[in-house]
Amino acid sequence: MLNAQKTILKEGSLFEKSQRTGLEYVLAYTPERMLAPACTALGKKAAAATYGGWESRQIQGHMLGHYLSALSGFHYQTGSAEAKEKLDYTVKRIKEIQREDGYFSGIPSTPFDTVFSSGGNFDVDRFSLAGWWVPWYSTHKIYAGLLDAYTFGGSKDALEIVRKMADWAISGTSKMSDAEMQKMLTCEHGGMCKVFADLYGITKDEKYLKEAERWIHKEIMAPAMKRQDKLQGYHANTQIPKFIGIARLYELTGKSEYRTAAEFFFETVTQRRSYAIGGNSRGEHFGKEYDETLSKDTCETCNTYNMLELAEHIFAWNRKSDVADFYENALYNHILASQDPETGAKTYFVSLQPGFFKVYGTHDNAMWCCTGTGLENPSRYNRFIASETEGCVYINLFIPCSIKGSDGSEIQLETDFPYSQKAKITVANAGRNGKTLKVRSPSWCRSEKADDDGYVDYGKLESGKTFEIELPMKLSARRAMDRSGRFTVKYGPIVLAADLGKKDMPKDIVDDHLIYMNSGKNADVEVMTADLKDIGNWITVENQGTLSFRTAESANAKKKSYTLRPFFDIHHTRYTVYFSSTNEAEDKRAAKFEKNGVDAVESGRQQSEVEHRFKAEGTKIGYMESVDRNYREFTGDGSSVTYKMKFDAGSKQNKLVVTVYGKDKGVLNVKVGGEKLKEIELDGSGGDELVDISVDVPKKLTKAKQKGAKIVREDVAISGTPGTRVMEVHVVH
Repeated sequence: MLNAQKTILKEGSLFEKSQRTGLEYVLAYTPERMLAPACTALGKKAAAATYGGWESRQIQGHMLGHYLSALSGFHYQTGSAEAKEKLDYTVKRIKEIQREDGYFSGIPSTPFDTVFSSGGNFDVDRFSLAGWWVPWYSTHKIYAGLLDAYTFGGSKDALEIVRKMADWAISGTSKMSDAEMQKMLTCEHGGMCKVFADLYGITKDEKYLKEAERWIHKEIMAPAMKRQDKLQGYHANTQIPKFIGIARLYELTGKSEYRTAAEFFFETVTQRRSYAIGGNSRGEHFGKEYDETLSKDTCETCNTYNMLELAEHIFAWNRKSDVADFYENALYNHILASQDPETGAKTYFVSLQPGFFKVYGTHDNAMWCCTGTGLENPSRYNRFIASETEGCVYINLFIPCSIKGSDGSEIQLETDFPYSQKAKITVANAGRNGKTLKVRSPSWCRSEKADDDGYVDYGKLESGKTFEIELPMKLSARRAMDRSGRFTVKYGPIVLAADLGKKDMPKDIVDDHLIYMNSGKNADVEVMTADLKDIGNWITVENQGTLSFRTAESANAKKKSYTLRPFFDIHHTRYTVYFSSTNEAEDKRAAKFEKNGVDAVESGRQQSEVEHRFKAEGTKIGYMESVDRNYREFTGDGSSVTYKMKFDAGSKQNKLVVTVYGKDKGVLNVKVGGEKLKEIELDGSGGDELVDISVDVPKKLTKAKQKGAKIVREDVAISGTPGTRVMEVHVVH
């Protein structure tokens, strides 16, 4: 998204050095080699050999689109003359090669011709259309690259080319019914919806808006518009661009169902389907909600590239710090960590398998999807540091830079974060428009001065005014959402990883990442027995300047000490991001419920609640890291939640166990089958712990309704005063 201001990174800073490496990596490519597949596909003689890997397969041409986007972004953000020169040359050549009817791609038009003329009689699956590997996906990248060349590179020719390409597509899809379109959308098709939405935004030509809405994939969007999570089993990065498209359509049409879908998807992926580093997916697919299964093929990097773009849209509507919190986490701990700082090589997956290593791609032959987005990532570092909207400049990230507005305003952000816990903001020029300034107060060090949106309001910009920002960072343990006992260590927002050394390290910059996905040795990692609530007692700083920490030998049974460093600084070595832990008190509690349990609900967890046919009024859900539990919080008078739960009809005494947070104060009322059983007073004396409260259930309420039935189901209703929370509800006998 193009902001009203321009942000320039401070030379020599963490992100500027990474950006410079990324620029050099992109400039090392040759335009004619990028153009070679399109030349061949359109019957022209290629001036150079095509690149290897995916660029020599049916998906070829996708790298050309990413190349255009990267050159455009680097020119816009850094002023690189060489990037602009290569961009203009590439666009000029595309204009020469483009077919007269507007078609342009790295593949022949064969699959599209087949679909357009088949009357709906074409083969399709998730990754194949008319016998070709994701033809719309690879072609979409070129559409997007040309739009970036116009928006960020200032190329009017690029807009002319992409309009002709769009008109060719509209001519073809006009022959298809809506049902045939939906059938075609079964196959991964990238961000084609957003292409047409963007073209409508630029040209105001209604035909592009009409076409954009035809590219809404109803199989995915219909549940999201109803706030239903149906993502399990779906290919993750196929879906994210669809929601970027629907987000853009909301901005252009104001249709509330589009916003609902985008916001719900963003919420469920970031809060229930992401790993500690901000990435998502395993084997490229969404698993169960709250699943943090570890493997070598976790966190496909281009997923996070797309999630950051979606976050920019969500923030523009909501302007809430929780969106920026996600952005910061994913940017530092996944995107920055995904580029080799020495060579610029990119990752496909970022392995979270303990004891494994990062696998990078070669420059000329590893033309993966994540290589393509990897070219663009460093050019995007500037995009969300500051956002200007409705006359206010929001400082979202603490990355040293200069922020220049179109009205002449200039703000200097000075910091050595994350190595320093301070930042200074100087208004060099207030500008002409009387803008105000708001600075994010991160969730990991929230200031009492922050408003409800999580930002501190510094009022109108005044030239020469300076603000000192404190960013106190502390060590914390983030528990895995799947209750596996695993945890990660963070320092402020920075994920720390244990450097396990280079023993048995193979070559890790390769043409084909798959050679390591199903084989290869992992280094051993000890189980931690230390208390996760007092993590600062067994992890100490070794070097504040490099954020190097060390675990105490007493933290595990074998007395092994580990060096921890920022994950973005871990390269060409084995590592672990996740540790396993033991918790005797939690294990005893779980064993008790396992022995006597009849049924259980995890409040605030969608699947668990849906399986118990929950109904809720006046509540909201959340997660509390210190006790590693989701919850449902009562927010007003009349707030309640109801679950359909199983009871043992043959038991002498069923009991309900309502689990609450020890520090909560207020009153809960418990009913079973409509009959009030108990009023529970919470006095907040339970501390930072889970508290289990037992409620006897009269035998008459659990009698079998049919002779011989062993299980009876009854409604369990819990209401509460505002601020009280329910973590779990168990039935035991």
